Amino acid sequence: MRRRDVIAGLGGAAAWPGFAAGQARGQRRLGILLVYGDAHPDSPVIVDTLKESLKRAGWIWGQNLAVDLQYGNGDAERMRVQAEEILARKPDVVLAQGVVGATALQRATTTVPVVFMMLQDPVGGGFVTNLSRPGGNLTGFTNFDFVLVGKWLQLLKELSPGVTRALALINPDYRARLAGYTAEIARIGPELGIDARIAGVHDAAEIEAAITDFAAQPKGGLVALPDAVTGVYGQRIVDLAATYSLPAVYAYAAPVRLGGLAAYTSSVVQDVQRAAGYIDRILRGAVVGDLPVQASERFITLLNLKTAATLGLTISPSLMATADELVE
Repeated sequence: MRRRDVIAGLGGAAAWPGFAAGQARGQRRLGILLVYGDAHPDSPVIVDTLKESLKRAGWIWGQNLAVDLQYGNGDAERMRVQAEEILARKPDVVLAQGVVGATALQRATTTVPVVFMMLQDPVGGGFVTNLSRPGGNLTGFTNFDFVLVGKWLQLLKELSPGVTRALALINPDYRARLAGYTAEIARIGPELGIDARIAGVHDAAEIEAAITDFAAQPKGGLVALPDAVTGVYGQRIVDLAATYSLPAVYAYAAPVRLGGLAAYTSSVVQDVQRAAGYIDRILRGAVVGDLPVQASERFITLLNLKTAATLGLTISPSLMATADELVE
């Protein structure tokens, strides 16, 4: 997928060398580094929500706010280059999605304010030293704590009581995060009667190999942990789960709307709205290191009734009643 740059206010006509000279007087600059590609179903939700939230705060794209929007499509090396390109245009603040986006920007700057969102374990991952007073140039919002592994496995077991094995998918390259999920799976799996293990995956080929191998034995189910890889390749995981008749629970909503069985997840709209609030405060003079890291406030359960029927699963009335969204 090709790189897409959006410079609000220039109409796409000006070349990069003219960007600084063409910036309107008093205009501020926002960089955005998304881990998804522009074709991902959540991308327009993120962009539209951010644009509208900033507008309500008085920041109009193309008027008093120039915007450089980059889509990384889950490629860490691509996002490293994109981070450098964003910083070369001297933004006042940058929004980073996920561990991959935050890592790329953390390695590229120690001075430009960075607001991250949809990121796990910011202290263990080395992004901040303290949640209440981050102190450096990064702060933002986390979405999933490691203990949510128990919720995902419990949801899998409730939907498919016969499951005794689970395969959890995640990119293994971020060691602190991997260690956190591994420890929690080892703790909670036996309590639920599930032999759970993690498969480290980087791309579609590795996802296919891991699921195909796992599906050779019966009574299995999948958990797609929160990660750029499982987010970008969500549709592929959904397709493989269908091919092998595996119940699967996702950390994101989008795969359920694409045919996945179920998800327990944070609200993308709310996560973006809260990040926009920090961007607004920084643009108005707040010190990034003084803004505390905050966790997502709302989580939702999604169930795909058609997929459940295809798998021959009966959803309990209590689970139906507590679900926030039923996909038919």
